[in-house]
Amino acid sequence: MFDRLNGVLSLRNNVIWSCKGGFTGTIHVEYFDMSGWRCKKLSFKLLYGFPNLKTWKAIGSRLGPGFVNTAGAGSFLSKNLRLQDINLSSNMTNSIPDGLFVRRFQQLLSVNMSYNNLTIFPKFHASIKTLKIIDLTFNSITHLKNKDIKQIEKLGEVDIFLKGNPFQCSCKTLQFLKFLGQSKRVPDFLDLTCVTEKASRRFMSEVISNLKTFEISCKMKFWLPFAVSITSIIILAMILTVVFFRYKYAVEYFVLRFKMKMRNYKELRQQYAYDAFISYSHADSEWVKDFYDMVNSTGLEFCLDAKDFIAGNSIAENVINAIDSSRKVIFIITRNFLKNTWGSYEMEMTRMHAFQKGREDMVIVVVKDEIKITDMPEILKRMWSKITCIQWPNDDNLPYNTEEIFYEKIKMSLKKKEESTLLFSRN
Repeated sequence: MFDRLNGVLSLRNNVIWSCKGGFTGTIHVEYFDMSGWRCKKLSFKLLYGFPNLKTWKAIGSRLGPGFVNTAGAGSFLSKNLRLQDINLSSNMTNSIPDGLFVRRFQQLLSVNMSYNNLTIFPKFHASIKTLKIIDLTFNSITHLKNKDIKQIEKLGEVDIFLKGNPFQCSCKTLQFLKFLGQSKRVPDFLDLTCVTEKASRRFMSEVISNLKTFEISCKMKFWLPFAVSITSIIILAMILTVVFFRYKYAVEYFVLRFKMKMRNYKELRQQYAYDAFISYSHADSEWVKDFYDMVNSTGLEFCLDAKDFIAGNSIAENVINAIDSSRKVIFIITRNFLKNTWGSYEMEMTRMHAFQKGREDMVIVVVKDEIKITDMPEILKRMWSKITCIQWPNDDNLPYNTEEIFYEKIKMSLKKKEESTLLFSRN
């Protein structure tokens, strides 16, 4: 039916009309009703012939599938910027085509998208300030996102009808609940229901009346696991730190062993290149040289860092090689040695080697200065029962307190049958 005088064209429930193509001679039409059509296939130019259209009704016309199957569906209303009322309810619409309502409509008052399957709020052009009603009742919206709320606030004095949507009252939708509690733009607010995290259905107004308590519980749900996680991480980090410092030398020892193995390093078995490897402080180099010359003249072969360490290898690798190649390890304990951290490193490497290879009696300690056992490094204290300790002669003039007897003791310690290692290294 076309009433030219009033500009009304009603083709409601007329199944013979096609949604493809377009109209001509409809320039004066202000009211067009195409409800009940079957628009599974649609032309985006269908309404281009209605430049003065103010009211468009397409209730139950299956425009949802039509929009999906139409390229450029977002331009469907691009020639109808004088529209005031749009009714697209019951159209099996899952989503609004991009750009459909993002137009500079001059007098748009209401948009009815009820009884569809929308899950998100439609996008409107920011310049639309005339909009008074957006009907989204009985869709599939669980909550409005922050960007939707900001858009609503920019639209002006618009009423949004939301009844019949499967809203969720959860910590994830907290901002939406706050919006509902503060906004006066939802006239059917008292009819809204929601499903809680415990799967119970409640009136939205009941939840919002206790929103402060609900918000606190949400914060607790977030912060409690967060605090537990942070605490667990800190405790784990502390434990790992303690373990690392407690066993760092063991870790380094086995890492070095692994690296050397990967380089096809072969350990010496029962055959040693040196009788001993000397560990000392470089501050005592002059005394150590005299000591080396004296014991070396007796036919013993000592490993000394200055002459036997391989250039290009790390000090740690040289130390391990020296331990492996020597029957015994000799630590020259002086006050200078105790001040130097490198000495502790070599002791730890020796201890790890002795433990792994079953050579617990490999260590000889030469105490040059007057140092009490209580002042010895903790590593030596733990190994003390397995250590051969020889005192350098002091000035107390006791019998047998001579350099000759001292060197004789060194010689005897090195000529024992048990397998030993003599370690000399830098500190």
